[in-house]
Amino acid sequence: MHIFWTAIPFRRFYSEEPELISRELRRPPPIKPPPDGGWGWVIVLSSFLYNVLVLGYHNSFGVYLISLLKEFGETSSKTAWVGSISYGFIMVCGPLSGKLTVRYGAREISILGSLIIMISTVCSSYAPNLGTLFFTHGFLTGVGSSFAFTPGMIMVSQYFTTKRSLATGIVMSGGAAGALVQTRLHLFLIDILGWRQSLRVFSGLMIICVITGFTYLPLNPKGYTRSVVDNLKNSPLKKFVVDLGLWKDKIFLIWVAANGLCKFGFFIPYVHLVKHAVQLGIPVHSATNIMLFLGLTSMISRIIFGRICDSERINRLYINQASVFGVGLLYMLIPVLHSYGSLVAFGLFLGIADAGNYILLPVLTFDLMGAEKMPVAWGFMLTVNAVSCLGPPFAGWVNDMTGSYNLGFVVAGALNVAACFVLALIPIAKRSTRQTCKSIMNVTIDRSTQEITQWADNLPPIAEEESPVSKYVNYFSTTTFRSPEITESRPEVYRGDDAETAGPAEVTRL
Repeated sequence: MHIFWTAIPFRRFYSEEPELISRELRRPPPIKPPPDGGWGWVIVLSSFLYNVLVLGYHNSFGVYLISLLKEFGETSSKTAWVGSISYGFIMVCGPLSGKLTVRYGAREISILGSLIIMISTVCSSYAPNLGTLFFTHGFLTGVGSSFAFTPGMIMVSQYFTTKRSLATGIVMSGGAAGALVQTRLHLFLIDILGWRQSLRVFSGLMIICVITGFTYLPLNPKGYTRSVVDNLKNSPLKKFVVDLGLWKDKIFLIWVAANGLCKFGFFIPYVHLVKHAVQLGIPVHSATNIMLFLGLTSMISRIIFGRICDSERINRLYINQASVFGVGLLYMLIPVLHSYGSLVAFGLFLGIADAGNYILLPVLTFDLMGAEKMPVAWGFMLTVNAVSCLGPPFAGWVNDMTGSYNLGFVVAGALNVAACFVLALIPIAKRSTRQTCKSIMNVTIDRSTQEITQWADNLPPIAEEESPVSKYVNYFSTTTFRSPEITESRPEVYRGDDAETAGPAEVTRL
């Protein structure tokens, strides 16, 4: 038996031989810097395909609204909840998706999400009523979409630095490209096969995401150690470290508040614009062309904005503000747009205006919060953006009450304009922000094992003849904001009066 286990390739999982090097003494693997290209472009392509299929499906779900209204005979506001619940769970499950991605890997979580979408879409095709669709499409498809969408955004942020905006723009254009393609595709399938068979065909297409998910190769091994700070966070002394967290970060609070306001009406055009055009007397096939123009300009604009925002001369925050204001202004013009041509122009300009905010959402989150906090911050951002699931039901309720979607668009536009002024507070907060938290603790860091232990109250002195394997440090836990005005502190080894009397012990300030 011993020979058998030591001969097969699975020896790395089981061996009766003692380990030559204990786990504690093994040094962590070297950290790979972001390649800013290379395999990262394969990650971009894979994430783009994910967005084409997953986000494109949600962005084009409005073509199902008319079929669902005819099938179940419910009100517009109630029927709109089918897509809105799904949008909401994409956002709400963002923190969970981010944490699972960090723990288990982007490849595993994205493939799991794709499989959930495949199963839930088939189940939705057999739904006998809206209540069943609320669970199968709203909950299951929403959770699966969050698992499939979030890992790609995190991977792109890890693989790129100077080209991050361009890479993000390409990835985020996938949602617009998906809306461009899938609007026509689903409309064709609904006309030929019906809405139930159309969902089953889309479920088969999701196998593409399962295949592309295998390209999500981690840049660094899971569980690697990056720094002394990371070691401290994973140690039992974590509870002694004071960290106020993201939700006590003024810049983060302003950022999420502004995005919560502007995202309220984000999905209203994708759900109700076709129905709004039909109510104005425009044929349904012509009304879907509005979504095609919206998807086309949005796809192109996101790539262009991504390239522009990589320039050091461009202030990304100002681009984001202009984008949010432009979207709000367009929404507020809906009541005066009655013809097919005016609505086509609305779709064209909306695709351009929305591109800046859409692609800069993950980029600015990374810039403001930093690489270490990106997975958690991005998850929280998606959770706050779950407010977007309230927009389509609100617009549907307004249509049921007034017979028009105009007031719903106007309210969404007013919130976008308000968000523009909230974003103006971020530069002010940057200038006034300083180090928000500092705690001092004495610990011992073992040089060989990197273990961290807190100092005892009565620490015995170190003899001069001893060759210590540890160094004593005063650890300063800090929470700082990543802004151009504040320079990141680096470890600095110094010897002052205290160091001279401490013998061979080094005093390190972090």
